[in-house]
Amino acid sequence: MSEVAQPGAGTWEAEALVAEAGEAPAVYRGLSTEYTDVGRLVDYLGDRLFSGVVRVTLPGREAHVVLFRGKPQAVRYLVEGRTLEAEQAVRALLADSRWMDGEVWVHPLPEELFPEEWEDREPLAWESAQVARLTQREEDGPQPAPESAAAEGPLLVLSGLQPQPSAKGAPREPKPEPEATVDVVAWVRLLEGLVARFKRYRGPTAAGRLEAEVNVALHGSGLRLHRGRVEGQALDPQVLSAAVVRAVGLLKGMAGQAFAEHSVSGVAREAGIRDEAPLKRLLEL
Repeated sequence: MSEVAQPGAGTWEAEALVAEAGEAPAVYRGLSTEYTDVGRLVDYLGDRLFSGVVRVTLPGREAHVVLFRGKPQAVRYLVEGRTLEAEQAVRALLADSRWMDGEVWVHPLPEELFPEEWEDREPLAWESAQVARLTQREEDGPQPAPESAAAEGPLLVLSGLQPQPSAKGAPREPKPEPEATVDVVAWVRLLEGLVARFKRYRGPTAAGRLEAEVNVALHGSGLRLHRGRVEGQALDPQVLSAAVVRAVGLLKGMAGQAFAEHSVSGVAREAGIRDEAPLKRLLEL
């Protein structure tokens, strides 16, 4: 690999990579932290084996997350004269970016610029948004319990757990969750509405990427999404629901949880869906 990535004496190991990224065109430019969850964005880039630098600027602070083949290998966070690195920088960055207004830039780099030893080195633990919430709570002190599970964001579903016995020793039966009853027409409206909102927010190029991802879910169904419209004879609601789930997952990764939630709520109302709760559970919002 190139010598560009080799650090000089006394410098941060990824200093040269960050400098190189500053000269490279950004694939995502100036994303607002109000709508972009940094933890989820890095998760999204990791799923796509991204190599490059994520730069986060906050008031009086700047962070660089260096990913190689989707894995965070170096993180530095400059905080008002202090320098944090590795896991300490990850925790502080994720916590700060959830409440401070800032911007996120993503710069890709060719793999040949990265150190050869990174191919076999264990990546840094990227603890995503969950740790950011916990870290912020530790700094703020005890917090009141949320009124509902939705206040805490998506829940993790753990398989293999047995129902806990009640006071009388009998296992508690889980209450059935109401299903999202959405017809074909409503699913089409949801899908088209989400693409239209994302296009207004991020522009036609980003919307084109969203369409490409959705069409992966629609492959083989006789349907396709073209210029924001569903083409073909829509008969199976399950196919369309899978496409909407994929679209919302991409929205969360590219624009953040808040943007995805607001978009789904607005589009659901436009589609005539009165009860959003089952729909949001299905979409993991």
